[in-house]
Amino acid sequence: MKYVGKSFPIHDASSKAAGRAVYAGDMELKGMLHMALLFSSIPHGIVKELDCSKALEMPGVVDVIHCFNTIDTEYNQYQTQFGQDLLHTTRAFNSHVRYVGDRIAAVIAETEEIARAAVSQIRVEYEELPYSLTMEDTLTGKIDNIHETGAVFDCPEVKVGEKPEGDDLVEIHTTTDLSRVNHICMETHACVADYEPFSGQLTVWSPNQTVYGIRTVLGDIFHMDYNRIRVIKTTMGGSFGGKQEWVLEPVAAAAALRVGRPVKLVYNRNETIASTYSRAPFHFDSTFTFQKDGTLMGIETDFMLDAGAYLGNSINYAKTIPHKMYRAYHYPYLRVRPKVVLTNTIISGAFRGWTSPEATVMFEHNMDMAAKKLGIDPVDLRIKNVMHLGDVDPLSGVPIGNFKAEEALRQGREHFNWDARRKEVQEFNAGNKRFKRGVGMSFGAHVNSFYPSKTDYARVDMRLAETGSVSCNLTLHDHGCGTVQAFRIIAAEALGIPLSKVLVGEGDTMYTPLDVGCFSSRTTYVQGRAAVECAGKFKERLRQDAALLSGVPAEELVVEGETVHSAADPQICYTWSQIADQAQQVLKHEVFVSYEYIPESNPGVGGAHFAMVEVDTYTGMTKILDYLAVHDIGQAINREMCVAQVQGAVTMGSGAALSEHVITRANGKPANSLKDYHVLNSFEAPDVKVELIEDGGTEGPYGAKSIGEVCHTPVAAAVVSAVNHALDSDMDSIPLSPDVIVNYLREREDA
Repeated sequence: MKYVGKSFPIHDASSKAAGRAVYAGDMELKGMLHMALLFSSIPHGIVKELDCSKALEMPGVVDVIHCFNTIDTEYNQYQTQFGQDLLHTTRAFNSHVRYVGDRIAAVIAETEEIARAAVSQIRVEYEELPYSLTMEDTLTGKIDNIHETGAVFDCPEVKVGEKPEGDDLVEIHTTTDLSRVNHICMETHACVADYEPFSGQLTVWSPNQTVYGIRTVLGDIFHMDYNRIRVIKTTMGGSFGGKQEWVLEPVAAAAALRVGRPVKLVYNRNETIASTYSRAPFHFDSTFTFQKDGTLMGIETDFMLDAGAYLGNSINYAKTIPHKMYRAYHYPYLRVRPKVVLTNTIISGAFRGWTSPEATVMFEHNMDMAAKKLGIDPVDLRIKNVMHLGDVDPLSGVPIGNFKAEEALRQGREHFNWDARRKEVQEFNAGNKRFKRGVGMSFGAHVNSFYPSKTDYARVDMRLAETGSVSCNLTLHDHGCGTVQAFRIIAAEALGIPLSKVLVGEGDTMYTPLDVGCFSSRTTYVQGRAAVECAGKFKERLRQDAALLSGVPAEELVVEGETVHSAADPQICYTWSQIADQAQQVLKHEVFVSYEYIPESNPGVGGAHFAMVEVDTYTGMTKILDYLAVHDIGQAINREMCVAQVQGAVTMGSGAALSEHVITRANGKPANSLKDYHVLNSFEAPDVKVELIEDGGTEGPYGAKSIGEVCHTPVAAAVVSAVNHALDSDMDSIPLSPDVIVNYLREREDA
């Protein structure tokens, strides 16, 4: 192939390097105003009175909107589709505040500086209510009044098969606790909204994962016809799930509708941590049952998810966990009982992998504990139980397809020198008191689309310019990692023309096709396949037009490169530019094709990750010495982009394993700065070697499968595995921060 599988810079690399890329926070529109928000300073209570008089007196302040003077429609910030079955519990501004960071009011002013200064002049009188900062407190009934719908939600039990019984079975029981983790994107949350009162048009510019999802929720909140709302996806500085729920958009829209002018709202880092949403804390209580030869026979797990102050996506998130537990391994029995619990803390929401990383930490830790008890090598135990070609996901009924789990595990074992390193660290640890080394691994898997659980489809339009270039119109949402360039590669390969001749844009509800959004790792697999199919239809349209122009039967014409020519007579040859011109002048139409694609498969996509760490037992500090990620990807589209995705995911997942945790203090206030929230710095990031298994065999474009979420799925589990191997421990409450490790070692020594 000419382009697919090669490496190219992302489409806007040069403009970003030159500082010319325009993000939502950079936008300037005629007459633009700025917003700053007032947030609740208490974890739970009722706003009894707001005194905005001093703020309104300040020069440059245009208006103050708040919980008593603006629209009070309840909605769910996770809504992305029309008529979605969700509980609506939040408003743009809330008088019943439910966490420190809840929105109460906003100042609209000529500058951001004036708006922020004016916010400090607003006085709030609260009636304080009892609050809960933990799921355990909520379960005692402490905050039953947090919402009319209650504070505890039991999701339906999921059960497959019958519980195994027998004297020769071995049970492994663990509890797993996961902390609240923030996305920490380079770009904080930002949004611009403008309302044109004469046309009744609301326009919103936002870095987001579904322009049509925003259109839907704004239309429902403000009771507007969807066609009166235009949403434009802006340059994005990272999402990781953090920009697929609607935090700023309803607020900015409310302000624009009120003043009839453009309004910009940009959160700083503190606000982005405390007042958007984070990955949910989890508590798992799990029992895995094995035969003595290591065959996994069944899993039972009860888990609780801390939803924070509003439900958001939490019920849907919890319901997804069982489905992710059949993406990698085959076993006859599963029973899962999910529970969602509200607390007076930061709202929980989407995070990269959408429950796959969380489920994998629990799952892989149990596999490690089983390997230890059964005396089986951890890699061998995985190989014995992973899914293979021909296996079917029992919950979805969909075949796992061309799934190379065993190959990834075997390749990783060999290339990481697994067996030799396990012996080496054993010898190292025997001779060192302070420093201990460990070698761990995990396997994680994910999906490639919504199929068959939800509606999924994609439409692509292609049109030919008179210069012979092709505009490929579809609704993309590039997170900053190169999606647009990947689609230029796919289209150029399928069309057989130079990369420079293909134009690809991003989502705009006025111009790009209706689409369900950038979720569930569907972009490349579903929209990419749609682009390939559309290119085929497009070339056929060129052939038919050339036949009409030349009088030669279409079946005798060949589309090759940037020409359409006769196989029998080389003199009959049209360039694409000529066809574009003659189609208009002679045939009286534009060379245009539209194609709609519906996926009918969702094969397994997975990665085997291997980590080597060194733990300082005096300080609890952990250093990752080496890391290998082997991924079954089907086919890399832009090779270096895929490698970079994995390397970035390893740094992110390692942070979740070792240091990242949004701490909530006893008064309900979260630690909301990077001084207190510890991400891995560049000098701490591991050197990650990436290997890709590419043999196609899927419906994806050129056999490609997903990479953006699955590469994050195994990471935390692999690092936890390595730390436990180093310390001969069974810790499974992440992050394994220095304090956690030191306290564990002290308690073990005391015991």
